Amino acid sequence: KPTIIALGGGVVGDIAGFAASTYRRGVPYIQIPTTLLAEVDSSIGGKVAIDLPQAKNIVGSFYQPKAVICDIALLRTLPKKEIRNGLAEVIKYGIIRDRKFFEYLEKNLKNILALKRSCIEYVVSKCASIKAEVVAKDEFDSKGVRAILNFGHTFGHAIEASFKYSKKFTHGEAVATGMILAGDMALALGMIKLNEVTKIRKIIKRAGLPLNLKGVNAKKIIEAIDYDKKFLHGVNRFVLPRRIGVVEIVQNVPRANSGL
Repeated sequence: KPTIIALGGGVVGDIAGFAASTYRRGVPYIQIPTTLLAEVDSSIGGKVAIDLPQAKNIVGSFYQPKAVICDIALLRTLPKKEIRNGLAEVIKYGIIRDRKFFEYLEKNLKNILALKRSCIEYVVSKCASIKAEVVAKDEFDSKGVRAILNFGHTFGHAIEASFKYSKKFTHGEAVATGMILAGDMALALGMIKLNEVTKIRKIIKRAGLPLNLKGVNAKKIIEAIDYDKKFLHGVNRFVLPRRIGVVEIVQNVPRANSGL
């Protein structure tokens, strides 16, 4: 069988992986991510999908690559905006799974942004390890474990869809805003302490990511959220932080607490 090589960022990986999953009913493919976001997140886990106007990643499948090859030297070819784009996913891992990793990011953010080799090697390795651990417990997203990886993405994907996937902002910027909204929702529900939300806000701001995005239309976001894959039988489901390092899936959140 032919082997497809996905050499590029997250979009390239998704398209190549989806093509590999359908061509000849499945051919091997290898992920060689070239962006920070792809190295720490999208190249790992076997989710491959394409977008439709209504929603992100709405047509796709689960199809594992034969290998994922991460070369951090490639990151030096990227503009700083692309590094920040990937940092949103990096920060996400600390919030959902590992408080000590979050604290490491707080202390070493400047060196990470500068792509200091020891720091960026650790970050890429740690994120890959966290994601692989979660995916191993719920490869096909059927047990409710893997859903925690979508922290910040319910709002983030809806924001992207409401702007029709324009290039006004990056995926990481949308996810960063989504994490802020999820933190605000958890705070409104009494799930998390204010000082924890403040820490999340501070690190996102220090990473050069937005706390909010101009021009966001609440009505369009609510419409887009209805397409979210985590919603079951019309019941909303959000991944919300209990504290840094621990998140929960919360159902039936009243719209008054949605932050929109």
